[in-house]
Amino acid sequence: MTRIAVIGASDAGLRLGVALQVAGAEVVGFELAPAEYVPIPLASDISEAASADVVLSFVAPHLAEKTAQEFAPLMQSDAIYADFSTGTPELKKRLAQLFPAQAYADAALPAAGTVEAAGSAAHALCDALTNLKIAVTVISDVPGDAAARTLIRTLLSNGLAEVVADTLWAAESLGIEEWAWKDIQAELTSFNADATQALIDDAAHNFKRHQIAMQDVVELLASSGYDSTMIAPIQFTHGRIMHGKKIPFSKAPTNKWKK
Repeated sequence: MTRIAVIGASDAGLRLGVALQVAGAEVVGFELAPAEYVPIPLASDISEAASADVVLSFVAPHLAEKTAQEFAPLMQSDAIYADFSTGTPELKKRLAQLFPAQAYADAALPAAGTVEAAGSAAHALCDALTNLKIAVTVISDVPGDAAARTLIRTLLSNGLAEVVADTLWAAESLGIEEWAWKDIQAELTSFNADATQALIDDAAHNFKRHQIAMQDVVELLASSGYDSTMIAPIQFTHGRIMHGKKIPFSKAPTNKWKK
């Protein structure tokens, strides 16, 4: 039976630990968030956690190096240490240096029940978790490659959240936040691959029209007294496009009326 230790106060890590336990692994937790009920047993100390065949670390980025330094000398020679912290590729490369060859994996959870892995132990982690019904994609043997993908996803998700927040604040200043919230939900629900393609095509080739429209937005919000947090970054992006910065995967518009 594969023994797995889950480290850190992470809901995602706890969910993965439960899934591994259900699949038949012997799972223990260490330094989990205090809770009335933790669905996996807790290791009595760091030595017990470090004796696992696979250690999955979900600690915060600022604790990742300290945690790896504590675990590295205590682990078995053939064990795997997978770091899921949302740190930079440079951090992941430093962590890899703390472990023997074929022992470290830079890992990410792009979606529930799926794992991405890079580093020298990526294939070994894939074998261990696939046997326990977890889908694993091996990116490369270079630590940091999984972290880069995680941070790009963070840029999208956080950026989208900030745009939504700014839009709601702007709408609130005009007294139309109820309508705006419903409109935002409908807009995001309608998004698919075709809509995303159309979005970047329009941004790439109609930036002048977008610039004019944003000036109208500035004028509107000036009347309500709301100081938008997103207008300046949007205008900066328009400037980049205007000066020739191509948006990857954008396509030239076609004349749909042409016979």
